[in-house]
Amino acid sequence: MKTNNKDKNKHLLDIDGLIPGLQKEDRRNVRVMRNFQWLMWILIPIYFGLLVVNPDKDLTWSYRAGGACYVLAFLAFALIFRIYIKEYKTVDYGLPTTVMLKKAIERYRLFHPKKLFVLIPVALVDAGLIFFSLNDDKSGDSLSILTFQILYWGIMSLGTGVGIWIWHRRQKPLRDAARELLREIES
Repeated sequence: MKTNNKDKNKHLLDIDGLIPGLQKEDRRNVRVMRNFQWLMWILIPIYFGLLVVNPDKDLTWSYRAGGACYVLAFLAFALIFRIYIKEYKTVDYGLPTTVMLKKAIERYRLFHPKKLFVLIPVALVDAGLIFFSLNDDKSGDSLSILTFQILYWGIMSLGTGVGIWIWHRRQKPLRDAARELLREIES
């Protein structure tokens, strides 16, 4: 017998079922973002040391420029994660119900304009890849810049698709339940 999402998420349609679901998802988001933020803080000095300030004469300017792009991208990611961690940690479930529901609906919106800031570090990583591929083009058997671009943006598209799938499975039911509950309260 097949159950659809509405039956499965019926417990979310009352405030006593929705709030624990929102709290659990908020805690999960904080944990995931904190882990990625720590990863970025670890990678920043590693890439800075190995690819930017390393005194090795064999490192070309393109490797150093690519490494600098990576360091800037990791720094941007770490700062973006910090902003999101702060946002999710300061969620107030003691607000009036309608205000809390509106904020939850906004927080779990799929396409949010402030999420576009993630494109900055993504573009910086891409620039780093371009600099690295400039260095590799001299060897003759490496991938071209166009191939790097196709692979990179294909991977980014795949990652976006996975992110949308995760949102659809984990956060959309919470957002839909909050919208339905808000609609019931306001009517």
